[in-house]
Amino acid sequence: PRVGKILLKAFYSGANVIIQIFDDGGGIDTNFIRTKAINKGLISPEAQLSKREILDLVFIPGFSTASKVTDVSGRGVGMDVVKRKIADIRGEVELESEVGIGTTLTIKLPLTLSIIDGLLVKIDEIFYVIPLSVIDKIYAVEHKRLIKSFNNIVVLDGDQVPFFHLRNEFSLPESTSEYEEVIVVRYEDKRVGIAVDTVIGEYQAVLKPLGKHYKRQEIISGATILGDGTIALVLDTNKAIKQFANQTLIKEEVQ
Repeated sequence: PRVGKILLKAFYSGANVIIQIFDDGGGIDTNFIRTKAINKGLISPEAQLSKREILDLVFIPGFSTASKVTDVSGRGVGMDVVKRKIADIRGEVELESEVGIGTTLTIKLPLTLSIIDGLLVKIDEIFYVIPLSVIDKIYAVEHKRLIKSFNNIVVLDGDQVPFFHLRNEFSLPESTSEYEEVIVVRYEDKRVGIAVDTVIGEYQAVLKPLGKHYKRQEIISGATILGDGTIALVLDTNKAIKQFANQTLIKEEVQ
């Protein structure tokens, strides 16, 4: 029986994650692609296209290299969906192929929209992820101490630290917990606390783009799906702190 090889590679390149899928099949005949595109009226016979431009034709909706329609091919649905979904998360996709050698599909995704190491926290029944890279320290603080604080300043380890309740940024009701977790994050050359109900633990988040309902919420940079299918929102701490500073009297402390 015939055998083939499919190789999957993933690596970092600058601010991007690169995913490559290679097969050692028959490759794609660019002359065949060009002829089919001309027959479909997608390009004119006089068009001078590079090899890359010809290969890009397979991403056009309705275009297929299959000679006949089957349950899995020939309908022109597939590669156009791949390109559209990748573009939705600001990624790029490229196709390279050599007849008799094989085909390589390269996907480039922005690192900020791929995977981050975060801290999973909870407010009421809503989960949030705070990037670990900005976290300095976590404190358990009595709720009444935070409520009675002057000008949103709490003393932690002898330092005066401005803080805000994350629940307030989402118009959630006041906490009824006896203690809250204050996550101190680095903001420029300062430290700012973010109060949440519960710290769950470290979590490696695969980021997904926001739906239309959250696109107006600037302090959320994306979302991730937890193991049980629950959605957690990924916090942009810089924007959250700026929003907090604009709404309070402590602008001088955090700006």
